[in-house]
This record gives sequence, structure tokens and C-alpha cells, in this order.
Amino acid sequence: MSQPNQRQSTRLTLEGTTVGVVDVESGIEFCADARTLSGEGLSFRSALEPSVGADMQVVLRGTHPEVKPLRALFKVLRVLPAVGGGFEVAGRLHPV
Repeated sequence: MSQPNQRQSTRLTLEGTTVGVVDVESGIEFCADARTLSGEGLSFRSALEPSVGADMQVVLRGTHPEVKPLRALFKVLRVLPAVGGGFEVAGRLHPV
């Protein structure tokens, strides 16, 4: 039996959207590929592995017609190895 979707908002699947990421504590900057966006969260694929619990600043820029450029604070909640290399990163957004 499948579990009901417990998310409180719809997710957009993003293609062609770049995420500029800055780790608040270290100041390390990197780019990632956005995967999904919702009212509360964001997931992206990154070559770098951030720590769970890290605070980041993110800026979304892309070609998706429903997504305007977005700047927000981001708290890393989950990091998993991605198929083919890199990491799938998910977390909660806090608009600036």
C-alpha cells in the first residue's frame, strides 16, 4: 500500500535551471542543477557534498517559465549520493 503525499504544496520539476549556492559558514561558492522546487523546499544535484544542517544562500536562475529568479536562505535537510556521481541535496527554503 502506498503512502499518501504529505507535502503541503505542489512541486515543480525544473530543467535548465542553475542554482548558485554559497555556504554561509565557509563562504564556499558552487553551482548546482535544480531538480524540484516547492513553496517550502528545493532539491538540486551538486558535485560538492554539503553537510546536513548547513545554512546556504541560494539563487535560482533558469529558463523555466513559472520560476522567476529567486534568492533565499536554504537549510540542508538531506544529502544522498546521486546515480552517476555527485549528490542529491534537499532542504527547506527561507525567503530573504
